[in-house]
Amino acid sequence: MPDFPYINARVRAMRSRLLDAGRMEELLGLPALDAFLQALGSTPYSRELQEALSHTHDGVRAVDEALARNFSLTTSRILSFADGKARELIELVLTRWDLANIRIILRAKHAGRHNDEILANLIPAGRLNEPALKEVAGQSDVAGVVGALGGLDYPLALPLAEGLAAYRESGDLLSLELRLERFYAVYGLRIAPGRGHDEQVVRGLLQYQLDATNVKTAVKLQRVESLSREEKLKFFIPGGRLTEHVFLRLTDRATAEQGLNAVRVLGFSVKASLDDPVVFEREIDVALLRAQIDLYLQDPLGIDVVIAYLAMKYNEVVNLRLIARGKALGIPRDRVRKEMAVV
Repeated sequence: MPDFPYINARVRAMRSRLLDAGRMEELLGLPALDAFLQALGSTPYSRELQEALSHTHDGVRAVDEALARNFSLTTSRILSFADGKARELIELVLTRWDLANIRIILRAKHAGRHNDEILANLIPAGRLNEPALKEVAGQSDVAGVVGALGGLDYPLALPLAEGLAAYRESGDLLSLELRLERFYAVYGLRIAPGRGHDEQVVRGLLQYQLDATNVKTAVKLQRVESLSREEKLKFFIPGGRLTEHVFLRLTDRATAEQGLNAVRVLGFSVKASLDDPVVFEREIDVALLRAQIDLYLQDPLGIDVVIAYLAMKYNEVVNLRLIARGKALGIPRDRVRKEMAVV
């Protein structure tokens, strides 16, 4: 049986260092970026912030770097508490951040964006640490990214390598991304088949994440009216709780609202209109984040506590990045607060 009671005792101590709502509100109310940097220097992010400021005069970039490094160190510390099956399950949960980072890099290379823009959005957490991500992000194109991941002997490189020829021919990045998601789903559900409590929790999280991916994909497919039923189902990833029937309803504007009702039953309290895809996807992501945070009040002896803490920490990092950008650009605090995920 995985030794989560031992791990959780240490994770709870780490949770006590998270910034409370009052402190976040203080940071939101600061007048400018300089004041924010000074205040952040008196938080648990102080050491990483000072290191970042020692080699850059760009305050927002320093904040991005400091927060990412702190999060990476946090995940490494949690892994150091674990071994055996517990470590394997935690690593599987952390792989989701690797997948998100790879997706960010792929989209940036596909769109021809600069490396500085890419690095500002990456948060090292899994096996792809900061040096590895910098190497991958430093490639000139999608093919280079795939080659760099292969050179690191990283498992998620395999589905990308298999789909590279088709991407080169069609330029269809979504299909390449979904290859990545399918591989991760099969890989994850194999590691956590659901035989014990901890595996059931991780499996449930994987399925919820798959549902989120399928919902987002289906809504994107509404813009492609020429696809047949069979062609649409090629984009569907099995393994979650969302059925093919609901997926197909979501791909058609005429039946999308019926599909959304089914999505809400699955725990996604979506209110946004499908005509605003950015806000819609954000609501899906927030629902997923809240579901993970809510696990903190579930089994105190299981992986629930670790998953919830990681979600809380990630939420804090994302919100602090938003506040830093808000101060740099002079955005009113109420507008920044609306963009913050869970406050």
